[in-house]
Amino acid sequence: MSLSFASSLGGELVMVIGADSLSVIELSGWNKQRIAEFRLPLKVHEGVPQFDGLNDWLAARRARRLSVRISSSWIRFAVLPWQAELIDDTLSLALAQALFAEQYGEASASWKIDLTPCRPGEARIASAVDARWFAALEALAKHHTMQLRSVQPLLAAIYNGLADKVPDEALLAVVEPRRLVLIHIENGQWRQLYNRVLPEPWERRLPSLITQASASLNALSTPVFIAAPLFERGDLGRLSATWLRLPARRGFDPRRDRDWAFCQGC
Repeated sequence: MSLSFASSLGGELVMVIGADSLSVIELSGWNKQRIAEFRLPLKVHEGVPQFDGLNDWLAARRARRLSVRISSSWIRFAVLPWQAELIDDTLSLALAQALFAEQYGEASASWKIDLTPCRPGEARIASAVDARWFAALEALAKHHTMQLRSVQPLLAAIYNGLADKVPDEALLAVVEPRRLVLIHIENGQWRQLYNRVLPEPWERRLPSLITQASASLNALSTPVFIAAPLFERGDLGRLSATWLRLPARRGFDPRRDRDWAFCQGC
């Protein structure tokens, strides 16, 4: 997984594993024209996603490259504050493993961890997913003779689309179905990250969750920004916040085609 990945010019399949759904689109050509789409409920057996319901649809596709984006419901994150040792990937990985073990216990021992690239003076972000998920995706791609190009957090695709709209000092709330990720940004860097369940009705729950997090971070005066690509702008009461809209991309208008634009991170 990575917080960014290069685009390609040929046909491609983009799969989004949501909190309780599975969505796939087929894109074709240099302009990424959408030529097919498929949705179904997500089935998880003994902690592993089941992709059997996709086989017939995938067998009819021409694209041979698969990119996967996974909801924050299934991803865990850790922020590694800058220190000189972060230049060494092995040490950074060991630190991330220790942080995950401290927070999640023995379950984290079987997770596949990925790190953002090292940039001197900047924190590194670690993301982790159950290694069995990655194995299941590799098996799916192999079964259909596809290249598994990337597996990344959906949060990364959304943040990459919004980064130029977020100031150096901010609390960014990213709302996915049934999930809230709150990123504390200070001096242009991610400082802390909260990833938690967001019960319905999310509009009523969100203000108190953001206020509580702001207080714990001593950031009550930090401006709040909200990205909720799948939802209409809700009434947040006294909470002062700026709503962000993901930029449109050819063939996807976030205002009219929220589901698939959300999958594309646009």
